Amino acid sequence: MADLQISAAHIAENEPTLYHDEFRVRLVDHRVLPIVGNDSLFAQQQMVVIDYPDVEKPRFEDVDEDKENTIHTADTTLQAGGGSPLKFNFLTLDKLKEGDADLFNFKVSIRTITENTFPVNPIPVDRAFAIRQRLHNSDLPFFDADDKILPSSPIFFVCNASDEKRTVYVGIQRSASTCRLFNTECTGGLDVAGRDAILNNFDRFSLIGDKKCSTRMQIEILRPRLHKKEDEVDNTVDAISTLSVDYSTNEYDIAQMPSSTAYATLNFSPGWCDPRVDYDLKTRDLQLMMVMARALHSDIPFDWTHAGERKKKDSEIQSEVRALIANTNQQVTTDESKRYIDFTERLWEILRECRSNELLVKCLQIIYSAVRSKSINTILHDDNYSSLATLIRDSCKGKEVRPPRLEGLQPIDTLLEIAVEKFRRDLVTEFVKRSFVASEGDIRDMLMRSLERVKATKDKVVDDTRALIPLHLGLQTISHLEGTLILTHRNTLAKYTKDVITRYMSKEITNFHDVNFELRIPLIQVKPEIIPGMKPASFSTEVIYKCKDGNQKGNERARAHLFLARTPPLRGLEGVLANIDDPSNRYVATVTKCTTLTMKKKIVKKDGRSEA
Repeated sequence: MADLQISAAHIAENEPTLYHDEFRVRLVDHRVLPIVGNDSLFAQQQMVVIDYPDVEKPRFEDVDEDKENTIHTADTTLQAGGGSPLKFNFLTLDKLKEGDADLFNFKVSIRTITENTFPVNPIPVDRAFAIRQRLHNSDLPFFDADDKILPSSPIFFVCNASDEKRTVYVGIQRSASTCRLFNTECTGGLDVAGRDAILNNFDRFSLIGDKKCSTRMQIEILRPRLHKKEDEVDNTVDAISTLSVDYSTNEYDIAQMPSSTAYATLNFSPGWCDPRVDYDLKTRDLQLMMVMARALHSDIPFDWTHAGERKKKDSEIQSEVRALIANTNQQVTTDESKRYIDFTERLWEILRECRSNELLVKCLQIIYSAVRSKSINTILHDDNYSSLATLIRDSCKGKEVRPPRLEGLQPIDTLLEIAVEKFRRDLVTEFVKRSFVASEGDIRDMLMRSLERVKATKDKVVDDTRALIPLHLGLQTISHLEGTLILTHRNTLAKYTKDVITRYMSKEITNFHDVNFELRIPLIQVKPEIIPGMKPASFSTEVIYKCKDGNQKGNERARAHLFLARTPPLRGLEGVLANIDDPSNRYVATVTKCTTLTMKKKIVKKDGRSEA
């Protein structure tokens, strides 16, 4: 049977993509694939994963989260909407940008599979070795030669660990000049037998030549959750916060902690509507505003279920609107530490409880009737530019007013305008109050720049809504940094604010999984309470062996990658820790061995034949 030449486009269009009508082929980001995806060799690469196509749906079991402290971030996966949640597909930026409706369609196509193992259906070890050998010996490339993504991508077969060495991966990566062969074996835990097995794997390469060893320790401050609350919105994206420390070690010092002088990398992704992150209630407000903006921009009917469960009766909401009108001369607070909440802002707090267009229309009719009769006498913020604020100002000045007809999407447009005004003002207040910016002018300037960067639509309120997204995510990020790091100078925090928001504004946000901020800091700058209570989620030790003589002197000849994980990173490894009682040794250990072979150059004769 001839080898099928697969392209990235073919994988994107076929779910699942099958190789020889038998094996499932997936293309994933290196961060998605457990164990081998943590090897620095594959940083910023996409990896091809091959296994059997059908697999059981994820099983959700109760987990003692205090006992099992972490889940590795590599377990976060992407899923195409619909169908089995364990079959992968591409979600490209081009697809996200197709059609105006997708500007606010963050709900479909992407979510996190919140299970603690990567979804696989392993193949027998002997079959994996046989197919890899065929790929190694064949002149016919596995991938379409014209493909721009796949020819240099590593290929990994997920194995069932049925052999004596408990092989979980068999891999190959070819280029024009080299061929890398990978074998990943589970050596057990970190008891005496497990440590001996690890060292035996390192020793097999010790005679090759010079070696260089480095380790990465990772602590998860916020990890993907196994369980979510029933009242969480459907498109919740878990926040992820990891602290990684890279340092030089000796391969024999397994799971050695770094020194206090080491540098760490803090990587934070605020996610979306995650209740563990500050300002998650404001995120829910912004979520509702985005749905309203999407309805205005695309003419898709507004779905009131996005507003959440009904908490108040219709009559209660209408009574609150009438009470607000009757008390327009009373300010919400006289506390100078809190800002003045004007009439339209208080109105938004009432009307966001509406659960039908009919109720919203009735409430706005009450407001417009009071405007016509000049019953509203209140002070509005000078920079409140909503159409309702304009009507109220004109009414207070004794002018004749003509409120808009409450037809079509006009009620939604009016509601979104007052929502944007309050959200924007709350943002500015929080940044200034918490000293996240040097001055109010700085954050207002960032708001203006964010508005300038969004893709313009025909509706200003839609653009205003989208411009708020990077600043809100920035507020959550800076709040997390303040809670994690020791900051001796407030101007440092102001600098981080500019860096974070500039990063988040650099491109249109269409996938909340991709929103993250990375910061390199001295380990001693991390608050002491963060580290002691968090056992490292993983250790990743790499040893690179280089030739010390001959034509290949200085070139990489082999490498060994030890990966230690507190949570079994693949199915089938759950029993590894069964007999290990010492918490410090409760790591599942795997060793990936890589041998680099030099490809022989072929000479093409005049008759078209080739020889080595």
